[in-house]
Amino acid sequence: MVQKDKKLNQQSVEKVKTEFLKEKTEALPPANSDIAMVKTMPEMTRIQFRNDRDPGIPLTFHYCNKKNNLPMTHYTLEHGKEYTLPLEVVENLEDSKIPIYAYQNDTDGIPQIYVKGYKYNFSCKVIRNKL
Repeated sequence: MVQKDKKLNQQSVEKVKTEFLKEKTEALPPANSDIAMVKTMPEMTRIQFRNDRDPGIPLTFHYCNKKNNLPMTHYTLEHGKEYTLPLEVVENLEDSKIPIYAYQNDTDGIPQIYVKGYKYNFSCKVIRNKL
């Protein structure tokens, strides 16, 4: 009976370090490094985070932008605290919204559902430098 090769994640640590970086080694950082390689630094902004969806509960999420070559980053944001975040993460948070539906009668008097407005889940107040 022929034994199948183990998957890479079932191999020894040494084998994983050598096999993982065989292709395109110049494009990836060394295997034992925790440094992310970024070509351009994103624009950062200082904000106070507000969780309007679930106040008091920390928001935990991952964010990655392949277009700007940013690495995947894990964020945990608490309501009312200040953070320095990339501008695109702040814009993504502020764009998160839930539609509010309502009914309106059409010309025949039959109720039709429509989007009355939106409730935004999160808001970020920009903190300006104090003089």
